[in-house]
Amino acid sequence: MKYLYIIASIVTLASILFLFSLLPEKETPQNEIALTVNGHDIGKSTVQQESTRYGYHTEEQSDIYDTIITKELLIQEAQKQQIDKEPNFRKALKDYYETSLIKILFERKNKELVIDVKEAEIKNYITYLGKTITFTRLDSIPETATSASSSKGLTTTALFDDLADPIKMLLSSLSPGQFGTRFDTGSEKFALRLDRVEETKKSAPVKADRKKIIESLSEFKREQQINNWLAELRLKATITIHNKK
Repeated sequence: MKYLYIIASIVTLASILFLFSLLPEKETPQNEIALTVNGHDIGKSTVQQESTRYGYHTEEQSDIYDTIITKELLIQEAQKQQIDKEPNFRKALKDYYETSLIKILFERKNKELVIDVKEAEIKNYITYLGKTITFTRLDSIPETATSASSSKGLTTTALFDDLADPIKMLLSSLSPGQFGTRFDTGSEKFALRLDRVEETKKSAPVKADRKKIIESLSEFKREQQINNWLAELRLKATITIHNKK
């Protein structure tokens, strides 16, 4: 199992080391060299990073060295076969680079988000459980609450519990007569108006998991804020789609 773990770590990080192998290499100071593999020096900082990355203990130092040596031998063999010069590798490296940029961007954006789940939303969600909900997906986004009350659209009546989670999250922020908007795909968004909330005949009492409800509402709000941000990026961008004819 430990061997498989080492191989998995090698595969995961190989593209990173290849990326750095394409950059001009700085000579490692003699007193900073921890390993030398076929004339290629590996610094103590690399060993430390590997140790920190996977939580190795001091008594497992040999495992750290095995991982680094195996990785370096594989990289050298791949370079000997000039795999790093092949178009497929260059494309894979570009894809990895772009994916990593986006991942870090989203992580930073997530840290900036302020998620505020209001008590009224939690109470609404709990109140609506087991109830029959009538709501309308409006044909257009209304400008005011007054215009929303007379707006036309597709009306649906269903048990609140049976609705899709995103719909439940949005409706729980509303009282009858109010409307809310949600992004659908890309910059497209739709509006829902909550029309009625009715008791369901012969419905059994529904036990609400308050903690789970708060987590679901928080995730919904996080997703909505991310979608709003993405929509703003689209609005600010100059985009031209060239149709091939």
